[in-house]
Amino acid sequence: QIIDRKKDLVKLQMGEHVALSKVEEVVGLARFLMDAHAKRHRQHTIERAMALLTGPPAAGKTCLVSQLVVHMLAAAGDDAAVVPIVVKVQSLQRLMLMAEHQPVFARAWNWGDAFLRCTYGEQSELYRFLNQAMMARRAVLLVDGIDEGGAKRDAIERHVVEVLAPQGHVLFVTSRPAGLKEGRFGERVWRLKLRPLTERQQRRVVAQ
Repeated sequence: QIIDRKKDLVKLQMGEHVALSKVEEVVGLARFLMDAHAKRHRQHTIERAMALLTGPPAAGKTCLVSQLVVHMLAAAGDDAAVVPIVVKVQSLQRLMLMAEHQPVFARAWNWGDAFLRCTYGEQSELYRFLNQAMMARRAVLLVDGIDEGGAKRDAIERHVVEVLAPQGHVLFVTSRPAGLKEGRFGERVWRLKLRPLTERQQRRVVAQ
């Protein structure tokens, strides 16, 4: 662990959305995403609930995603009402390009499910658990590094906006600003920016 996932909290710079005005770091963001999930789950609506986080290379986006998983699981308690599922886009596009996995992506109800099926195996208990959470809309999908989709980047961006969001999944997407077609995500997306790591955090990274 280069950055402590519970103590070294990466600071966030929020957009103008009033609901995010008091969120300054990952603990508040985890609560915000879980509240958004709970609200939409109660209302049984497919209204989009997506947050888009941008930050420069090596700024701590993936570290923040790991922290989100830790804090969301801790907040969920024994009920595990919300299941965080991390989709690494670099791994996703690699699987999409492999001939043996292409039929899985072709018949899957979404590429998040295909990613889990190819990663863990269709018969594994872990896949069945995560698939059930997605189908019941009990999951929050953490799509990490959408700018790292390579040849599939454009298709993955469109799939997130045109398939995953309309299906009713709560989404948290990270990306570098460069190369991202931000206009594609529309006005209903909560936008966040990652602040630079503190000097103390940078020294820990260098030491590691």
